[in-house]
Amino acid sequence: MLAAALGALVLLALLLLLEGTPRSDRSDATATTGRTDAGADGPSSLGSYPDIPRIDVHVHFAPSLAAEALRIMDAYGIRIALNASGGAPHAGLGLSVEVARQTAGRIRPYCNFPFGLVEAPEFARMAVETLRLCRQMGAVGLKVPKSLGLGIVTSDGMLLAVDDARLDVVFETAGALGLPVLIHSGDPKAFFRPPTPDNERYDELRAHPDWSFYGMRPDGRGPWPSWESVFAQYERRVARHPRTTFVGAHFGNAPEEPDRVAAMLERYPNLVVETGARIPEIGRHPPATMRRFFDRFQDRILFGTDLGVGPDGLTLGSRGLEPDPPERLPAFFVAHWAYFETAGRGMAHPTPIQGRWTIDGIELPRAVLEKLYWRNAARVFGLDPHDPTRDPAARGGP
Repeated sequence: MLAAALGALVLLALLLLLEGTPRSDRSDATATTGRTDAGADGPSSLGSYPDIPRIDVHVHFAPSLAAEALRIMDAYGIRIALNASGGAPHAGLGLSVEVARQTAGRIRPYCNFPFGLVEAPEFARMAVETLRLCRQMGAVGLKVPKSLGLGIVTSDGMLLAVDDARLDVVFETAGALGLPVLIHSGDPKAFFRPPTPDNERYDELRAHPDWSFYGMRPDGRGPWPSWESVFAQYERRVARHPRTTFVGAHFGNAPEEPDRVAAMLERYPNLVVETGARIPEIGRHPPATMRRFFDRFQDRILFGTDLGVGPDGLTLGSRGLEPDPPERLPAFFVAHWAYFETAGRGMAHPTPIQGRWTIDGIELPRAVLEKLYWRNAARVFGLDPHDPTRDPAARGGP
């Protein structure tokens, strides 16, 4: 009965996914995907290539819900997930490491760092000791949130910049310890524009007014920085630490500008990017353009979803005031597979609240899909989806 219900949900998701697709484009997509298990209308819940394992490098899982997270991973072919909400030593990381043990390495944590302590005495020593402990405990990397640059305020009333020199020790130490840095800097460009009904992300901003970075800061101590300013801070940070591997979250923090992301990838061999919560954005670009991008940088792009499984429910990339309903899970994952694996046109994207538009698939060849789905992440983080218990001590870098 459960299998039948799940099958019905998947079918419904596929129908919704293809609702806006012209019939001629549906036929073209079906003829060219090379599927092995899909029906006539698109990929299954495991995609067109169910034998390719997936490593999701960007999730947010509550440790108490690891069993539920595993059920979702199993249903959609995710062998390993990297938890960006892993916690810090003495503040949650121990519990996340225990989850990694209980799940035989399938859910592994990043370490979170208290950047707000930058003005504390002996900050540099504390930073080194904290990151060493993160590494010893089993963290796979360091997660840098957007609050660095857009949230943490120092004693002078200024926002702590992404490239503040006092933080150099954090990123140098991460590199020395072999901890890749998943870094989220800035946010969608629309969040830096007036949060009015003509803003294309108005639905999201109306649900989350604190996500707006337009005008004056709520504390009245100055204006928000521009999108360009925060992105420049991020680029300077990557440039300053050539021996540290950076994973640019959300498609390198600039999904609206693939050319800008390409320029950074060309300029900084220590940078890779991941796709979490940005299929809606990159799917708007001409499919031929994005297919060339994924081919050109096929060794530098990692698969991520930004899936959240927490006490207050699901977050499928982003959500409104209420958690996303579980019945949307099939549509969420199938939209990812359809974008990467098919030539579908006018398809629904994974996260409706992120914008009222459709996306076009880029139909990547199998060899590129394997790199995107797991080989690149395996190299960067020292993981093996065929043996998740493997100790990621030996890392290959970008």
